[in-house]
Formats: sequence, structure tokens, C-alpha cells
Amino acid sequence: MPVDELVDPVGYPGWWTAVGVGVLLAAAAIVALVLWWTRASAQEKAAGPAARPPAAGPSDPYGPLRAEYGRRLDLVEERYRAGELDERALHLALSAEVRGFASGRTGQDASSMTLSEIQQLADAAHLTPVIARYYRPSFADHDNDPRARATDAEDSIARARAVVRTW
Repeated sequence: MPVDELVDPVGYPGWWTAVGVGVLLAAAAIVALVLWWTRASAQEKAAGPAARPPAAGPSDPYGPLRAEYGRRLDLVEERYRAGELDERALHLALSAEVRGFASGRTGQDASSMTLSEIQQLADAAHLTPVIARYYRPSFADHDNDPRARATDAEDSIARARAVVRTW
């Protein structure tokens, strides 16, 4: 074949175009399937981010218990803000909820435990100071004891939430 002769380009058969389009469609289908299989269910979306375990690390075995007592503390706070609970009743309710959480967490009934019995519970370092804090407002005479009035309700609610969230 002489060097100065032009050669027509080689054409590809039509089925190569079909293969190319098929590969693109298959890749798009795989991406769509992965997105569909990994999307959040309706229950997960309704539960919100607070009920989900952290993305990194093992799932929380006490997650449902934490969620339940988080809702219960919300109700106590709502009742306090609505004026249904005074300082004394608020601290009694917070103590009951925190003790209920401790009962679910430890498997032992903490509803009637004394402070010294709570201190003996395994891993109760978070719980003991909170329960001790609730004693004075729960049993003090609010009219005659200025230390009982000095207890901050907002701080007490925040401490109860911290126990439920971190213990």
C-alpha cells in the first residue's frame, strides 16, 4: 500500500453503541438501587435525629430507654412551665423520673432506694449528685427555708437530662 494514499476510517458496528448505552443505563440503575436501599424508613424519619445512635461506634443498648425518659422529662418540664408543678413537685417528679431511668439502666428498683443505696449501685457516679440535689427542694419548707428557694429549676431539669443522655 502506497504511503500517499488515503485510507477511509474504520466504522464501528451499530451494536457497540447499544452496548455503550446499556453500560450507562446499568450504572445509573446501580446508583439508584443503592440510594433506594439505604434510604431512611418512615419510622426512622419520624423518630428524628435524637433517637438515632451515633454514626461512628456501636449502637447504644440503652437508646430506647433514653428516648422514653427524654420524652418523660419533656412532659415534666411542660407541666412545670404550665404552672401545674411548683418547685417541690418539680423536684419530686424529676427524682422519680431519674430513679425510673436508673431502674431500667441497672435492672434494680431504684424508686425507693436511699441515697447511700444509690451510691452503691454500679456506675452510679452520674446519678448520686443529681438525686442528692433533689432532696432539699423535695423535703424543705419553701416558705421558711431560703436554701430551698435557691435551687434553680432550669438547672435541675438540665441535670436530669444530662443523666439520661450520658449515663
